[in-house]
Amino acid sequence: MSEQAQVKPNSQKGNSFKAGATPLPQLPLMLLKAVPTMVRRGKVAEELNALTAQYSCSAISKSHLDAYHRQFPGMQSKVPLTYFYLLAQRAHLALMLDDRFPWPLLGMVHVANRMECFAEPDLTQPFILDVQIEFPPRAATRKRVRPMYWVNFYQGDTRVVQCSSAYQVGGGKKSPSRKSSRSTDLSTDGYERVSDWLLESDLGRHYAKLSGDYNPIHLHPWLSRWFGFNRPIIHGMYSVARAQASIEENYGKPVKMLDIGFRKPVVLPTSVLCLVNAAESTLMVTDMKRSRSYLDGSFSLFS
Repeated sequence: MSEQAQVKPNSQKGNSFKAGATPLPQLPLMLLKAVPTMVRRGKVAEELNALTAQYSCSAISKSHLDAYHRQFPGMQSKVPLTYFYLLAQRAHLALMLDDRFPWPLLGMVHVANRMECFAEPDLTQPFILDVQIEFPPRAATRKRVRPMYWVNFYQGDTRVVQCSSAYQVGGGKKSPSRKSSRSTDLSTDGYERVSDWLLESDLGRHYAKLSGDYNPIHLHPWLSRWFGFNRPIIHGMYSVARAQASIEENYGKPVKMLDIGFRKPVVLPTSVLCLVNAAESTLMVTDMKRSRSYLDGSFSLFS
């Protein structure tokens, strides 16, 4: 399960500073700006406990939302919960480009994500994103650091969605060995198959076009090798969105909450299973033999 089962209360800052909110930057340009951050050395200022910002974002594009639905057939949600991560990720990057953020952006590994919908979004209205990055205690002295990212989506005074993410600093530089990628004690008792997915080798490029996330590890073997992967890996949130679509198609209801932990990268091309334990409202994405888990977590549905 995700490390983030706890839901953060509504932001104290709320939406009170929306007049001064910064327009949310576009993702491809921010990825280019991320390259110079490779010189950062991870020195965290003692007084730095958190970074905060507010970003304004225009109303959801119907054409882009339609493209998202085509990418993930089976979705019952008018605006899928995972769609909001496309905006949250842009907010993450925008705030990490702040000179006070101490680590390089490239190499940050998404290890957990929790999203919950609190109100139905209005497709005609813009959003305010209230963003905070929290640093763990003794972040300047620890080898493994996992800052937490909170994004609250507002329309007017209504909080529509909350997204919380954990990233690990400095991981993902080596490909997992065959030995370490095997799981000998994975139990899928109580889980039933809801779908299986054939993930083609060029899938990362297709999803990058939709999401704007052109991280080289997702695009082509020539590029992914620079980051320690012999073949591209699919975006973690692609797998979460695919799981949401499978759950919604299976139950015929929109997903209200997803709480996910990422366990292993999905290397392309491959085939995987999406499994659900209906009694416990939990899910898992595994290899076809059910010997290893790529992600697992919990979900809830709208009534």
